[in-house]
Amino acid sequence: MARSDPDDFRIDLDLEHARREGERVRDLLAALRRRHDLARYEYTTMVRIVPGGDTFAQPILTLSNRFADSEDALLSTYLHEQMHWYLWYLGTPDRDMVAPFMDELVRRYPDAPTETPDGARGYDATYLHLVVNWLEISTTSEFIGRERAFAVAKAQRSYRWIYRTVVRDWDLLGELYERYDIVPIQHAPALRKESAKLERRALNGAAQKKSAAAPRSVPQRSRHRPRASGGTRAG
Repeated sequence: MARSDPDDFRIDLDLEHARREGERVRDLLAALRRRHDLARYEYTTMVRIVPGGDTFAQPILTLSNRFADSEDALLSTYLHEQMHWYLWYLGTPDRDMVAPFMDELVRRYPDAPTETPDGARGYDATYLHLVVNWLEISTTSEFIGRERAFAVAKAQRSYRWIYRTVVRDWDLLGELYERYDIVPIQHAPALRKESAKLERRALNGAAQKKSAAAPRSVPQRSRHRPRASGGTRAG
């Protein structure tokens, strides 16, 4: 059989769809920021959008198009990643804000699933997200109300046990987090001002802050949704 001339073979790279998706997410986020005072929960002000990629918090908050089917979904995802930054700034290089009550969470939920889709990917990640997801819903509620924020959480197809538990035990978990100074949530301008030097170091990749709140120490996991195209959440 005659072989085709290799010069006839062509591969085209078409990034138009990715560009449109990136612009869609950017415009959704911009609209949310115009409508709501998100600045009080923006612990990092550097955001990039990678259509089809991963969504994670650090070193630069990165959004994909997977969790931007609606403004409510994008709002909760954005605030979820900002809550990782909140816990990171709230602690110090020698003080992990979650560690003091990790044993309490384990005692309360000894049989927590440590794999997706009900838990996160790993033991520590699952218990950490009992905190992060509570904070996510709390901040989201301030902008769209508790009922809608709960509805977004209940619709997730991953972290299913985590979200169910957070919603069911909302007040009990809130009391625990208040006891350990996680809440009331400190607003970003004041917290970032105190931590400006650490922020610059973190963005330069120099900070080696070892905290359970730092997504780099947490195994990647994703919220799988039907018909979503590409990307995972790693923070």
